[in-house]
Amino acid sequence: MRALFAFLLFATPALAQPEPPACLFPRRDVALDAPCLALLAQIARDSTGDLIIRGFAQEQQGPRVDGLISRRRAEAVAAELRRLGVAPERLRVTTQPTEQRDLYSRVSSHDRRVEILAD
Repeated sequence: MRALFAFLLFATPALAQPEPPACLFPRRDVALDAPCLALLAQIARDSTGDLIIRGFAQEQQGPRVDGLISRRRAEAVAAELRRLGVAPERLRVTTQPTEQRDLYSRVSSHDRRVEILAD
């Protein structure tokens, strides 16, 4: 039992993955707000490699509409990074499948996000 406790105590920080930088969006919106613009300016300034721009949407309006919204959000982030001087060939835009939630779960702005990852 002690060995299991020690493993969990010391292994947990190593197993935890930090959240990637992300822009959050209001429901049904694709506009970039001030915190997102500041984040993108920092990423454009500091990044040297390729970037994956991954859009998410929450399950609310059906897979087709949610997929379109997540794609538009990701494209808006990519357009801003290009405007800030990031070469288009360094950017790869993807969308994730709609995140499933049950009827009792709360809707979170974290479900409406675009993550920016180093490739």
